[in-house]
Amino acid sequence: MRLYLSLATASVVAAGLLTPATSNAADSYAELVRPLIGAESEPGFSHGNTYPAVAQPFGMTFWTPRTGENSGWIYQYKKNELRGLQATHQPSPWMGDYGNFGVCPFTGGPTRGALPVSKFSHDKEESRVYYYGVTLDDYGVRAEMTATTRCSAMRFTYDNGGDAWVHFDAYGRTDFEVDEANGVVKGTARVNRGGAEGDFGCRFVAKFDAPISEVERSGDRHWIAVKLDLNEKKVVNLDIGTSFISHDQATINLEREVGQKSFDEVVADSKEVWNKRLGVIEIEGATEDQRVTFYSNMYRAMLFPRIFYEYNADDEMVHYSPYSGKVEPGEMYADNGFWDTFRAVYPLLSIIDPEINASMVRGWINAYKEGGWFPKWSAPGYRDCMIGTHVESVVADALCKGITDFDLQAAAEGSIKDATEFSDNGAYGRKGLKEYLANGYVATDVTGEATARTLEFAYDDWCAAQVCEAAGRTDVVPMLLERAQNYRNVFDPSVGMMRGRKANGEWRPNFKADEWGGPFTEGSSWHYSWSVLHDLPGLIELMGGDKAFAGKLDQMLAEEPTFGVGHYGGVIHEMVEMVACKMGQYAHGNQPVHHVLYLYNFAGQPWKTAAPVRQAVDTLYGPGPDGYCGDEDNGQMSAWYLFSTLGFYPVCPGKAGYAIGSPRFAKATIHLPSGEDFVIEAPGNSDQAIHVQSLQINGQPVTRSWIKHSEIADGGVLTTRMGEQPNTSWATGKDDRPFGDWNE
Repeated sequence: MRLYLSLATASVVAAGLLTPATSNAADSYAELVRPLIGAESEPGFSHGNTYPAVAQPFGMTFWTPRTGENSGWIYQYKKNELRGLQATHQPSPWMGDYGNFGVCPFTGGPTRGALPVSKFSHDKEESRVYYYGVTLDDYGVRAEMTATTRCSAMRFTYDNGGDAWVHFDAYGRTDFEVDEANGVVKGTARVNRGGAEGDFGCRFVAKFDAPISEVERSGDRHWIAVKLDLNEKKVVNLDIGTSFISHDQATINLEREVGQKSFDEVVADSKEVWNKRLGVIEIEGATEDQRVTFYSNMYRAMLFPRIFYEYNADDEMVHYSPYSGKVEPGEMYADNGFWDTFRAVYPLLSIIDPEINASMVRGWINAYKEGGWFPKWSAPGYRDCMIGTHVESVVADALCKGITDFDLQAAAEGSIKDATEFSDNGAYGRKGLKEYLANGYVATDVTGEATARTLEFAYDDWCAAQVCEAAGRTDVVPMLLERAQNYRNVFDPSVGMMRGRKANGEWRPNFKADEWGGPFTEGSSWHYSWSVLHDLPGLIELMGGDKAFAGKLDQMLAEEPTFGVGHYGGVIHEMVEMVACKMGQYAHGNQPVHHVLYLYNFAGQPWKTAAPVRQAVDTLYGPGPDGYCGDEDNGQMSAWYLFSTLGFYPVCPGKAGYAIGSPRFAKATIHLPSGEDFVIEAPGNSDQAIHVQSLQINGQPVTRSWIKHSEIADGGVLTTRMGEQPNTSWATGKDDRPFGDWNE
């Protein structure tokens, strides 16, 4: 994988996009972020499947350059043509965009129906989290933009003279309104991939600081082009407000977030916000590439889920609900694949920003209240994608960490509904629940991805039990905890792994551990046989005890990265990415294995965690456009990197503890919301000294291979002394393992 990273990194350095930062000063964090990381992607191989979003943390509307023709791949680094700038809400190319519209400055005459497109080069492009600028070579126009939470400020410089035009494209039929004298364009971008009810659309109000002298409209009402009267000026400013409620609300958002500020002032404000957010974690002893990679991953972990609420004229928090199709009070968030993000994104937020974590939980509870179910994939509302009902995990994880400022009774109601009621729509509820309740597993000859569903339903039942226990719904807790043991029903002792099982109780024939699909989701039995996050002692027992369990992990990492295409009928990108990772059957490019490298701790062999974690950190992430080893997926790939470089990982969200790994840096400091600091020191750390020799918390020796959430949240110092050789006697005792109840 390092080959992929090094080639693209070299091109970025040549383009001047990796300008070294030389200090940890507060004004340097935002400069370290490289939004182009992950943009060298295509359908057949994902290096992140990201786009260079200019945004605010968890912003409602992102802004990005656009190379694609309204496809999921909005921006691809290898392309040399640009179709302007775009307002986007896309969480993944596989989910598509919605409420998106394009803005492209150009020169000359009317377009006559042709979408403006221009050659560009990376050496005339500057991509920052708070700013993007590019020269459109064919038009001689410099296009720049920055972002607030719901708005953008843009600046176009027409260096070559000629008539100055700007093209707006809403990618679908809309009614544009133009106030020529005041230089205002209003429109509604109604692209909706099926995740929203009612009169859905992203309303936008675009205000130029120059009058409009001519208007060209398309016959199908998809786009509009306006000619600006610059009166011999070269520069025009364009401020754009967006809203999912109304044009009036878009104007309110614009007045509040941009107002009378100049373009440069909005840029400075955006940079300041990011410096504050990114500065929550400081790292020391890192190379420049490592610093760029770390803070770029931190940026990605702070984009989703996006804020979907606004403040009306009375300063009341309101939102257009994609679930009810009405304007509702309170918080709402959107664009989250919980199958990905429950694993590390929400646990990360529980440490660095518990307040927004609580706000997000309130938003998902509002989704339940307004739509009747928790979402499985929100974009912006219910979407039929992936398996499991993992909002239960998000709520359980918040609760065990003392985050309780939400409607707990409603959270319990929604969790019980997910666990007990049949859904007629794959976008919510649990497909296969009827067999799961009847047999104790989902039958592979009845429902696709059956074994993966069984495993995730069992974990979700455990999470629901934690939520219901906290809510006082003790009537359902025993039932849920009993069902949490259903993972045992799809473990075949004859092969020592998870396997598909038919409705009559027989095992699915012709078992191959490396065959993808069928009973599994985007993976094979190698990837799902470890998916018992909530009861790893039970899984270890099933696999034959500590030695056999650790040996199976060894085998996974040593196996050739072969795969069978199974029911997919052809190669999917995740298969190719697993091969490129060069870590055996460990497929880091997809989320089901993200906890696996830390499972040695549970079998009393924690020293084996260090080498594969360091390999993944050092070879599967980087500062170039190909800096990921698979889909970044709403911050999950990035959150894994952040945790793993800090030296610990949340193996089981819903339990208030973290397994120890191998800290990458000499020192890291987390500035906690309480005002306290949690410091991770790793004396002796180096590229070779990767193994934990001993552990201390606040100067006191600790023999366990995990730390409590409270030990982080209360502040203090974690000291992990490092060495080149494994300490095979550290944290090997039964009492030292991260078993049992981590909750306090």
